[in-house]
Amino acid sequence: MTRKQKRLAVIAGGMGFIAAAVLLVMFAFSQSVAYFYMPA
Repeated sequence: MTRKQKRLAVIAGGMGFIAAAVLLVMFAFSQSVAYFYMPA
């Protein structure tokens, strides 16, 4: 694997990790957002 390919793999892996983290946060927020709209 050349240096360019290695850098591309690291960047792609990092972006995938960030995307997964964002999806998990959005999923958790969508689960808890119902509590804000429900009257206490």
